[in-house]
Amino acid sequence: MAVIGRASAAVLSLSILLVPAAVTPAGERAPEVGAGWWEVSVSAANVRTDHFGEDTVIGLARSGDVVEVVDTWTSPLGARWAKVMVARTRVTGWVLWSLLAHRDPSSEP
Repeated sequence: MAVIGRASAAVLSLSILLVPAAVTPAGERAPEVGAGWWEVSVSAANVRTDHFGEDTVIGLARSGDVVEVVDTWTSPLGARWAKVMVARTRVTGWVLWSLLAHRDPSSEP
């Protein structure tokens, strides 16, 4: 009986971690690859070699820098990352997607 209880607890724990990522509202989802232009919406964003906060910083994207989203990744805990190419510096790496704002070129004059 204890084994069943542990297994149930493990499944419940995992579902608690994964459900928020599965039911995230559309406005808070990770950027879509190739969906318009994105730009840095904060004063600066570290561009990293991988989608982990501790990885090496290989560049810096400044406020207003246009980036092309080439890939996305969401961790099991819900942290969302975008692999971007910064147009100004041509550096390609990972940034937290919450540091980006969507700019749809078809809506601009």
